[in-house]
Amino acid sequence: MTLQPDDFWSFYEWLLRPGAFLESALLQGIVLIILAIVLGLIVAYVISAARYGPGEGFYAVARAIRDFFVSDLPGTSPGRIYALARLAFKEAIRRKVLFVIGLFVVILLLAGWYLNPESDDPARLYISFVLTATNYLILALALFISAFSLPQDIESRTIYTIVTKPVRATEIVLGRMLGFIGVGTVMLVPMGLASYIFVKRGLDHTHQEVVEAEEDNGRIIGETDFVRRHSHQFTIEPGETQGLTDFVRGHRHVVTRVDDATFTVGPPTGHLRARIPSYGSIQFYDRSGEKEDAGIDVGAERLAGGYSNLGISRLIGVARETRKMEHGYVEGGTLGAAEFTFDDVTEARYPNGIPVDMSIRAYRSYKGDIETGIRGSLTMRNPDTKAESNPIAFIVDEYQVDERTLPLEIGGTDANGETRTLQVFDDLVTEDGRLQIVLRCLDRSQYLGVTKSGIYLRPAESSFEWNLTKAYLSIWLQMTMVIAFGVMFSTFLSGPVAMVATAVCVLLGFSAESIYDTRHYIDSNVSRGGGPIESLVRLVKQDAMTTELDVEGVANTLIKSADAIIVYTMDAVATALPNLPKMVRTAEYAASGFDIFNAILGRHAVATLGYCLLAFLISYFFLKSREIAA
Repeated sequence: MTLQPDDFWSFYEWLLRPGAFLESALLQGIVLIILAIVLGLIVAYVISAARYGPGEGFYAVARAIRDFFVSDLPGTSPGRIYALARLAFKEAIRRKVLFVIGLFVVILLLAGWYLNPESDDPARLYISFVLTATNYLILALALFISAFSLPQDIESRTIYTIVTKPVRATEIVLGRMLGFIGVGTVMLVPMGLASYIFVKRGLDHTHQEVVEAEEDNGRIIGETDFVRRHSHQFTIEPGETQGLTDFVRGHRHVVTRVDDATFTVGPPTGHLRARIPSYGSIQFYDRSGEKEDAGIDVGAERLAGGYSNLGISRLIGVARETRKMEHGYVEGGTLGAAEFTFDDVTEARYPNGIPVDMSIRAYRSYKGDIETGIRGSLTMRNPDTKAESNPIAFIVDEYQVDERTLPLEIGGTDANGETRTLQVFDDLVTEDGRLQIVLRCLDRSQYLGVTKSGIYLRPAESSFEWNLTKAYLSIWLQMTMVIAFGVMFSTFLSGPVAMVATAVCVLLGFSAESIYDTRHYIDSNVSRGGGPIESLVRLVKQDAMTTELDVEGVANTLIKSADAIIVYTMDAVATALPNLPKMVRTAEYAASGFDIFNAILGRHAVATLGYCLLAFLISYFFLKSREIAA
């Protein structure tokens, strides 16, 4: 998977953004809450003025604000909130929402019909499927139960029995939100357990026997039987009783030699992972060995997933930061290279070697021998003394993570230029724990492409079960956010309209990346079809996206100005709404076998809390303004 620039931020950097506070999440959240409060007060005054007159409308709004701070908020009772939450929970259960769990189980049972059994990475396919299915079902359920409950109670007048008792508007809103969150949680837990069982059972298989094995100078080379449309080749070194198979369809097996003619094949390993990567900084060098800000551009290799959400105040520097996340290519057979500098490389973290994982792209300027593949090399280097190891050659595998372990003892050139055996931690790692790994392409006129996340060290691995749990926690946070928005809209809209309004917010949140992408190109004056009006004109005139707009004069200016206004307005709305693609990306982490960063989960939790607080405030004032008979 390709990471985006803000995926590398710590929670502190995301919250405060030292050096760029205008782009910090804290400032954006404060501005958003203030704007929402100001707009809410203006709307409340307009409604009250239309209902009671300008003077009395002002006093009505002022009384609502006074009640919130003086009586309602201080007098909110946890006991009454619990009672209302329990009532909302029972109400949702009576609507038979638990059938969604049965629907999910049926989907899992039928999944074998449409999941590709010949996938190169079945673990990624299965995990992506269960997380995506759970996400859509849970969000749809949250949308339905939160948007219809309160309007139906008001329409059927059942809420009158509540408001005639000493129950405050704050308690009604919190009770509804917590009750629906409880329903979603009760449903999410069994769905998560069913998903785990489905993935484990779906990937579990056993090779019963070794169909071919021969000895070559004491080394055993063999092949397993054909199971689930694949087989493995394996090697057992002389004097050893166990060996590993090759990496096929995302997993390996341990083969144990019982006697000369008997072998046992263990269960699959390596398919359910939670790698904890240690990323470094990257520096590109051109064909003459000079430093470059980015690698060679071989075409449309822009970062998948669009640009990160940095808010309305994103500056030109963001485009530069994003540029560094694109695949930069290194020219083969020259001095071109990609140099990765890693910190905290210590013997305690890497006692048995330096585990390196590579996700490298290959660009062929000519076909040549397509079966051999493009050759690359890795060289370990001391950033201070420039001592370096001999190059370690490899063949690029573009379609999976290439896992290698660099030895702790290797031949090379020391700081004095002498050729000898080097000790990694003594000769190649600095005193403060820095190590450089240099990637080169060995084939002339061919190219290797990497990003900052293309090569990383792997000091440890987390538990897959815990990583899957974190992915479901992210789904839970999304569900909580949708419930908060649904309850908010239901306080002043009818059920169907509240559901549509919440759905629009969700869809705008999911399309945020596309809006940022469009605005970036308009800011950069890059002709790529323009905004909505220009795109419509091009469609009618059948003009290509990359040509200049065939409209001149005032009309051209009006079209581009209107497009800018529309796109910036949509950008402001999308920035104010939760960036759901960022939260959904946690599923990609889990499916790709990477540990979900705790910082990312913490950011999602804080963002969810902020939006729930905002929805609570808006819900309170709108519910307070409703004309409900005592």
